[in-house]
Amino acid sequence: MKKRTIITCLFVMIAMTGQGQITCHVEGILDTDAWGDDIIICEEGTDLRVIDEPRFHIHAIDGRFTYDIETDFPRLYNVFFLNQFKTGKFYVGKFLTENCDVNVTMYEDQPMRVISNGEEGRKQQVRDSIEQIHCGNSPKERLPFRLNYAKEHPMLCTLYDVLDAIHTLCHASIYTDFDASQWEAYLTLYHDKLVDMYPDHPIHEQIATVEAAYRLQPGKPYIDYNVRNNDGLLVPISTMIKGKVALVDLWASWCGPCRRHSIAMIPIYERYKDQGFTVVAIARERNRDALEKAVKKDGYPWICLLELNDENQIWRKNGIDRSGGAMFLIDCDGTILSTSTNAEELESLIYKSLNNKQL
Repeated sequence: MKKRTIITCLFVMIAMTGQGQITCHVEGILDTDAWGDDIIICEEGTDLRVIDEPRFHIHAIDGRFTYDIETDFPRLYNVFFLNQFKTGKFYVGKFLTENCDVNVTMYEDQPMRVISNGEEGRKQQVRDSIEQIHCGNSPKERLPFRLNYAKEHPMLCTLYDVLDAIHTLCHASIYTDFDASQWEAYLTLYHDKLVDMYPDHPIHEQIATVEAAYRLQPGKPYIDYNVRNNDGLLVPISTMIKGKVALVDLWASWCGPCRRHSIAMIPIYERYKDQGFTVVAIARERNRDALEKAVKKDGYPWICLLELNDENQIWRKNGIDRSGGAMFLIDCDGTILSTSTNAEELESLIYKSLNNKQL
């Protein structure tokens, strides 16, 4: 084979795979031994309760560690102490993977210092420095500052801010005195100015998916997606709820509130299961054993399916990939009746919908 042909084939293979185009070198210093020597480095959005791989774990030696990351696109990564993470309250350092060096200094009880010499990383650091001068430690001032700054200085990390804003909107019910308008402004900015930035970057698909999930409000049609049934086959969720009043119960064995909400639905299911009501339960787990133990302990009478290691991205598609679970009550025509987890509220709607169906 001629040399030119070989080179051409190599370029084609690289273009097809899109892998290994970026190598980011991370060097870290531990300014404390209070949290041990075990560090986690993983992509933004990784939930260790669901996916925990050996490659995420780095062990520091004599207070230092190095780590190389290969990615297809510049992606946002997190770094934090494993033992601090286990407490539920932990500092997270963020950086973008570029063909660059990233230096991290980790402290006991304050935010870590992250310095990147990558192009996008430097842009982010300039913004953060100006933000600190203007806003100090005030979270209320930080949001409008970042939004206004992004209008004049759009950058890759702004796309991740958009994704974070939509996640916040998806979880608005947990906040008191929540002003959605500021977060909605990120969506407006995205569609007006940012949608064509890095057009091939997978962040756009994530934004589109989570934005669609954010629109999952009562009165809107429920989305369709694949779930693996107990025969191991991928089937559309729509085929499991079509023509029925259905509760899609997204839960996890490690989510206490999810399980309490599910248990509260058991007597309601028993009352209405012969009248056209069904429950489709999907558990987000790292292994089947955790699912089976929880089902046996809680006594769920319905079939419980397994979303193993976020195989089908069901939580992301429902806008809850930062949560243990959620409930969607769906009418027989596929319309969302409620996203409440309150059993009394749900029973009232189930009773009303079933009676309307029989008329």
